[in-house]
Amino acid sequence: MVHKTKFWVILFALIFALGLGGFLLLWNLGGSGAATARIWLDGELCEEIELSAVVLPREFDITTELGTNRVRVERGAISVVSADCPDQTCVRMGRISGEMQTIACIPHRLVIDIVTEAGQ
Repeated sequence: MVHKTKFWVILFALIFALGLGGFLLLWNLGGSGAATARIWLDGELCEEIELSAVVLPREFDITTELGTNRVRVERGAISVVSADCPDQTCVRMGRISGEMQTIACIPHRLVIDIVTEAGQ
């Protein structure tokens, strides 16, 4: 009976260790590049912000003849916290922090996306 229990304990420990190792490997591969937020206005790149270099959170306004968006930048993430557009979709999109995520304010022609060194 003791040998059966020992077998199962060793088997589950091995499975756990393999799963944890795989998770850590994927975690490190996914975060290997520095994330840069790109802010586009009317299809033109107007600013790039390296999100890993942000020490203190800051907010700033992006104002055009179409309206104003208030952007919040923090370490590893960016968001639109307020806008004077009617639908507020850009605000409801929340914080983005990884590649393949985008914030768009169609009425103001504002797009914010994130790229990493690996994805550039």
